[in-house]
Amino acid sequence: MLIGEIAKRTGASIKAIRLYESLGLLGLVERSNRYRVYTAAHLQQVLLIRRARQLGFKLAELQDWLGVPGRELAGAELMIQLEGRRADIQRQMAHLQQQDQLLQLVIAEISDCTGTQAEINRAVCVQDKA
Repeated sequence: MLIGEIAKRTGASIKAIRLYESLGLLGLVERSNRYRVYTAAHLQQVLLIRRARQLGFKLAELQDWLGVPGRELAGAELMIQLEGRRADIQRQMAHLQQQDQLLQLVIAEISDCTGTQAEINRAVCVQDKA
C-alpha cells in the first residue's frame, strides 16, 4: 500500500509516517519506482507507535523498543520500562482521586452556604466568611 493508504488506515499523517521511517521505527520500506510501498507489518507498526505516543512515550524511547540498530532493548529491560510507566500512571490516578475528594468537600461546603441548607447552617457560613 502507498503512504496515503497507510495514513488513512492508521490516522497518522503522511509527515508522521515519513518521520517514523526516517527514525528507523518502521524498518525497511521497499520502493517501487519513486513510491514507498508499505506492508501489513508497517501498518501494525504505525498503529503500535500511535498507541504508545497516546500513552506518553517519546519516539526516542520507541527506537529502543522497536529494534533500531544499536538501540534495541532486551525484553526484560522493555518490561521494566513499561511497568515503570504503569506505576507512574497509577501514582497520577491516586493523586487525581485525592484532588477529586478535596473538590467534593469544597463543593459540599459551598453548597451548605448557598443551597437550601443555608438557613440551617447560617452560623457556620457566616463564621467561615469572617
